[in-house]
Amino acid sequence: MKTISEIIKNYNHNSIHNYYLYGDDNFLESFFINQVSKKFIKEDGSKLFYHLSVDQEDYFLNDLKSNSLFSSRKIIICWGINKLSKKAKEEFLDYIENPSNEVSLIIISPDFRIKNKFITTISSKMNSVDIRTPFPSKMKSWVRYYAKSNRINLTKELVDFYVDYYGDNLSNVINEIDKHKLYMMSQSLDISDEYSSYIENDREYHYWHFLDSLGQKKLSQTFQIYRSMIANGVSHNYILMGVVNLFMNIYSKNIYLNLEGAFPILNKILSRNLDLYSSRYKAEDSLSILKDLHKIDKMIKTFKYGIDYKFELLILKACT
Repeated sequence: MKTISEIIKNYNHNSIHNYYLYGDDNFLESFFINQVSKKFIKEDGSKLFYHLSVDQEDYFLNDLKSNSLFSSRKIIICWGINKLSKKAKEEFLDYIENPSNEVSLIIISPDFRIKNKFITTISSKMNSVDIRTPFPSKMKSWVRYYAKSNRINLTKELVDFYVDYYGDNLSNVINEIDKHKLYMMSQSLDISDEYSSYIENDREYHYWHFLDSLGQKKLSQTFQIYRSMIANGVSHNYILMGVVNLFMNIYSKNIYLNLEGAFPILNKILSRNLDLYSSRYKAEDSLSILKDLHKIDKMIKTFKYGIDYKFELLILKACT
């Protein structure tokens, strides 16, 4: 699987331009489509969109196979390719074997975990591109690229702030920067300006931030997020379920099992970081924490007093 930068850098106008996009980051999806459009159709072609959960597959296949009378190029962007009927899948596979150089086909698969013979076949015959949400270090590079392209001046501290607080996907980070720019009516943004102070004080954390901080043993940040969640009405039971799933996965990594399907965690950032978390905790540490969580579960079910105290003791034990 290639990165967006690899595809764009090695773009060849004489090649067949069919792409299979893995991932669900909307910013990267839009960016890739725009980059291919600029190179493939420029200003005189057409761009067609198909969602096969609602659009008719016959129209999609006809547009794919039909040639323009005026030799104009077109890009066809398609979601839900797995929704094609059996007959339509066969027609599509025939096309992929002998594609047109006047059509650029972009298949988007937000759920990159879908695997079957059809998907495996078409993805192997197209250029596979990774548009999953990048890790924080790479996300910061994308943010700086976006800022430079749009002539926005961002301090390093502000980039770190937005990725730390809104980095569950790149689209969220970009949206927050755009709102910041509109509010300040300025192309120069800083961590110390009025809008930054406002959003930092009004911040409600995502739950995955709590699990990520706990997994990385960031004591102060874990306490801060825990108390913020409690103040904003997140239930102890909800917190407990996520922490149990997290440590079941960490423990399974410790003993070389794979239990993620049985104990799913919230998002792919947490999934990607499991190796990091498991390096922070020994198997006996994970098992001890799971035993403490079982005791907290009993307290919740019997409405006993002191649950916050027990949770904070667990955080202190886990992170030190």
